[in-house]
Amino acid sequence: EKGRSLVATRDFYPGEVIISQEPYVSVPNNSSVSAQKRCDGCYATTNALSRCSRCQVARYCGTACQRSEWKLHRLECEALSRLDKDKRKSVTPSIRLMVRLYLRRKLQNEKIILSTVMDNYHLVEALVSHMSDITEEQLVLYAQMANLVNSILQWPEINIKEIAENFSKFACNVHTICDSELRPVGTGLYPVISIINHSCLPNSVLVFEGRSALVRAMQHIPTGTEVLISYIETAGSTMTRQKALKEQYLFTCTCPRCSKAGQYDDIQESAVLEGYRCKSEKCGGFLLRTT
Repeated sequence: EKGRSLVATRDFYPGEVIISQEPYVSVPNNSSVSAQKRCDGCYATTNALSRCSRCQVARYCGTACQRSEWKLHRLECEALSRLDKDKRKSVTPSIRLMVRLYLRRKLQNEKIILSTVMDNYHLVEALVSHMSDITEEQLVLYAQMANLVNSILQWPEINIKEIAENFSKFACNVHTICDSELRPVGTGLYPVISIINHSCLPNSVLVFEGRSALVRAMQHIPTGTEVLISYIETAGSTMTRQKALKEQYLFTCTCPRCSKAGQYDDIQESAVLEGYRCKSEKCGGFLLRTT
């Protein structure tokens, strides 16, 4: 029922990197309202960032980062510079991520950027969108965002319905890129990493080195064992975790911690995390939140 999964083909031990991937597309957390801007290449924040003189959207800390992004930004810059100043302000990181997705696909189709087993648009096509599970309000929002992307790219052959579906894929498949202090610095789409399923008792963890996503083992993972990460903060109660997973990822978790077998331990844990101790010194009970 989980769909696709990632399974270990050899033993992994705590701290080992199981898999790593560069983003298919990514953007820094720069928006018209964000006070601190980041470099489009390395996501560093510095006072010496130079803004692209043509589109006024991309920023770079130096020529090395500008060169590394040029193949993709050349097309992006052309599209963004056609917009008037007010419309350019409406280009959020999510809109920009989608624009870059289609531009990267175009560059790979034209063999300007090479496709590999770990880096191709077919991996994006294989991601689950959950379009049948989302609300009508979300559908309308995705349609509006798709129309904005269409107005930026101005490609006569573009499929607006496909763009809307890709926004739905983004909602449950993109990852927040964090620095070493776990501060969010950007957003990236990692289609192979997205294959990994969730557990509230994960055996591995997703970390970032720059824009690279690495999955490291947290315990011994024997050959043939499914690799599992947590999509959410695991410190909440079962009710809190289930609510977060249902709202963001549209599924109900059935991991050992969420199943009936693990709920007694989870009730004890919830008492510590979210309960109130009885004020009577003779009582060791807790009052638990039930709604």
